[in-house]
Amino acid sequence: MSTPLVHDTEPVPGRPFGLPLLAAIRRDPLGVGHALQHRLGDVAAVEVLFRRIVYFFRAEAVRQILVDHGECFEREARLLDIFASFQGRNVLTTEGPDWERQRRLLTPAFSPKRMAGYMGLMRDAIEASLADELPVEVGQGAVVDADFLTTRITMDVILRTLFSHATSHEEAMRVSVAIRALTRQSMREVFWAWVPPAWLPHPGRAAKQASLRVLHGLIERHIAARSARTATEAGDGDVLDRLLAARDDASAGDGAGLSAQEVHDNCVLLFAAGFDTASSALTWWLGLMATHPEVAQRVRSEVAAARAGGAGLDTLARLPFLNATIKEAMRLYSPSTALFNRVALRDVVIDGTTVRKGTLVVVPVWHLHRDARSFPEPERFLPERFLPDAPPIPRGAFLPFGAGPHFCLGQHFAMVEMALVAAHVIERFDLTLAEGDALPEPVVDLALKPKQPLRLRFTRRALSAPNAPLRTSPCA
Repeated sequence: MSTPLVHDTEPVPGRPFGLPLLAAIRRDPLGVGHALQHRLGDVAAVEVLFRRIVYFFRAEAVRQILVDHGECFEREARLLDIFASFQGRNVLTTEGPDWERQRRLLTPAFSPKRMAGYMGLMRDAIEASLADELPVEVGQGAVVDADFLTTRITMDVILRTLFSHATSHEEAMRVSVAIRALTRQSMREVFWAWVPPAWLPHPGRAAKQASLRVLHGLIERHIAARSARTATEAGDGDVLDRLLAARDDASAGDGAGLSAQEVHDNCVLLFAAGFDTASSALTWWLGLMATHPEVAQRVRSEVAAARAGGAGLDTLARLPFLNATIKEAMRLYSPSTALFNRVALRDVVIDGTTVRKGTLVVVPVWHLHRDARSFPEPERFLPERFLPDAPPIPRGAFLPFGAGPHFCLGQHFAMVEMALVAAHVIERFDLTLAEGDALPEPVVDLALKPKQPLRLRFTRRALSAPNAPLRTSPCA
């Protein structure tokens, strides 16, 4: 039997054009999603400014939206315009043939085989960042803002893998401030009635332009330096090399490779998304390790055993329990929890419910990840859910990187990066919450961030084996 659409806009008091609901979503998108599901069930339809919005809270429905009937939906144009206002036209902000072409051109740069070439760059970035930011003497401790630490590490990783460039503490601070300012402004613009052009004065415009100069200046300097190389200096080591060399057999003429502007715009995307999403996931992972010392010790033992066996970086990145803890952290605190939506291109039936053309469909990742039907005891941190011999997770229930044609291009890159960071940190440090602190509440700022600083004490450990650099060996 079909689930009827319910025309109800009262999870918050009052309903003039749905504006109170819109204001509530802006304040607390996670709480509003919970209120809608509690009041209206697994299919919650509301209207805001004369537009129908439908939340689907069942994993099977989400699978149908993103995969089975993916051709019936597209990403919301207004949201893509907001991202394009600071990223340009890249594989995130385009649709249709342009998106398909760019996707084909970028995909080889993130294949599992290519990861072998990036792992050494990742290792160097992680070790340098940890040495700069955390104690180096055994027994020494320091209280550190976990979000700043993971931002520094992942920014160094993306700069080295993208441009073979080692960042400094000062550069990391300057660029991360610019990126965070742009994401906050983007969240602000999401709730505006229209996206203002860059030339038109609007709230936050001056700060946005200043942040854009920092970000684009960084990207332009590296691309210009690479373009100035002679033919004998050409390389094939980092992501930028792969973007410049990319060719598409399905395109002809100028479309066979990325244009100079497309290289620039995709570098902006890869840099901005490449460090912020991984940084968010690792911040929560560190907090969970600090509050679950028995899990941390099990991860530590797995890493130590791998090192004792002479494991290379590729093996370290695939350790089963280590990766299970990262996936469980992303289940509880998925970096992408909001703004995950689609627009219906035609009438389509989803899980027994008719969705009309033009309807905005919301995929509530936070609530899917905490649905007891898919994850028993959903509020508990149980990495065993993601071990190879665990019961299968329902399709559509776990979406840290999306699903369907638009799944995250850098999924494999991010998982390898996070595994290497996690292994290096857990092996070298004991983690505890700063005295008197607890895990902060999460807040949606494009990526999911702690509402208050997540302060952790890092105490340097003695390694159980000599601290020889892990060798890099090819991925299978």
